[in-house]
Amino acid sequence: MRLQRRREAKTVSEIHLPGRSTRKERRPFLPPNYRGLLFDVAVFAFNVFLVRLLTRHVGRLLSMTFLSDDPQASRTLLYIISAVFVAQLVGACLKRRPLQARLLARHEGTSGDDFGFGCVLILHFCLTLVTAAGIIALLPTQPSGGIYVLVFFLSIIPTVLVARAITPYKKPPKTDWRNSHGAEIVADLCLFAYMLVNLAIWNTLTAGSNVRATGVGDVFSRALGFIIISPMILLFYLPPRLLFLVEDYKYRATWISMTLAIAPVAYRVIIGSPLDINW
Repeated sequence: MRLQRRREAKTVSEIHLPGRSTRKERRPFLPPNYRGLLFDVAVFAFNVFLVRLLTRHVGRLLSMTFLSDDPQASRTLLYIISAVFVAQLVGACLKRRPLQARLLARHEGTSGDDFGFGCVLILHFCLTLVTAAGIIALLPTQPSGGIYVLVFFLSIIPTVLVARAITPYKKPPKTDWRNSHGAEIVADLCLFAYMLVNLAIWNTLTAGSNVRATGVGDVFSRALGFIIISPMILLFYLPPRLLFLVEDYKYRATWISMTLAIAPVAYRVIIGSPLDINW
């Protein structure tokens, strides 16, 4: 009899009553999809193993273009920047179908986090403007004022496509080739190429400031400086990462991998690691 009463009491205690708080279920450490983590690992590998090679190449093109007025280097740089500009368009277009399919299957979306993603979209638009300004600067002829206005409005298109990619469908579309695994691989490669060139240009522009720190005070002042310039670093990193972040931002492993991805940049700024690019 006593055993039966204990069982009944235990059953009553497990009933969820209105207004009574229950312990929140903890999310897994790893996201269900590893594409964002692989993206961060690839960025880390670039920052460690390929940064000198690509920075040397991009630095030589920049030097020959703007200091030596070399038309061939200017055209090459124009082709590279234009190609990655198109790559982000292709990546945003091809990423929407598989991304939204996974979010719909997991009953997830971005409606509760519009402000955070809206801030990243502003960064995306700013980076697109920087890219467009670079393309204008590399044109063989001086553009008119109307071209500047046209380029400004055209720069909105990539951000609109990214915003569209993170917006759920009102009605799920019919499955076609855009839902395929191969199409998403192409999208991921395009987004990574966009990131790669952004990082190469960033490292080229900051290569001269990577001298070794001389003491604890120098390290401390550089750390404060790194905090000040961190929005600029995020400008080059977060926009290409956004279409992965919308899917895995709720998981702790994502933020660890993102920290790892920018750790080499922080090390070069705070501790100092000269790239010796020898333009």
